[in-house]
Parts: sequence; C-alpha cells; structure tokens
Amino acid sequence: MYRVLQIEDLPSDAYLVKREVKKVLDPCEFLVVEDKESFLAALAEFKPDIIISDFSIPGFDWLSALNLTKSFSPQTPFIVVTGSTSDAIRNECIQAGAKEFVSKNAIQGLGPVILQVLK
Repeated sequence: MYRVLQIEDLPSDAYLVKREVKKVLDPCEFLVVEDKESFLAALAEFKPDIIISDFSIPGFDWLSALNLTKSFSPQTPFIVVTGSTSDAIRNECIQAGAKEFVSKNAIQGLGPVILQVLK
C-alpha cells in the first residue's frame, strides 16, 4: 500500500488530488496536512512514499516543504500541484528539486506523473 502525504488547505482540492491518485495507486493511504509541524510529524511517523504539495498555503509553502523533505526524507518524490500554468513557476519548482509540477487545470495528468515518478 502506498502512503501519500498531501499538503493542502482546501478540502475540495484535496479531494480532486485524492481522486486522481486513486486511479493509479489503489489501495493507498492518504494523510493531508497544512502546516509545518504536521508535515514534519508526518515525515517521521507516516513515512510517505510520495508527497504532493499545493504551491501556496497560508503560513507554509511548497518550497519550505520541499526543503524539509530534502533534509528529512530526501528519497521521497515531491510533486507540486497548483492552479498556475506559468512556465516560470514550473521551472522554479523543477529547479528547486521538485520531481514534477502539475496544474490543477490539467489534474487528470497527475496519475501518469505519479507512476513515472515512482518508477
């Protein structure tokens, strides 16, 4: 069973991501967090196989989460999901070390991205 750690503050967006993930990783276990403390606890206790992060969450952003992942769980793939379709933001995410970037406007592409990242 895959463990998916999701960083998201909107239940509707968390649902969309979960729906797409379950199309390619079933069964899987989800944990949704929205702050640094919960994220760090999840890295240590939940031990995710993959992390899917929203780009912007009040008080905790994707880059902070990515840097914590690099420090505490460097082998765990990190995917950024956001409402933006900007190439500049995509490049920023990839250059910082995210494995992939998926736009919420093309959320159906998340499943294939997950399968590729987990290979």
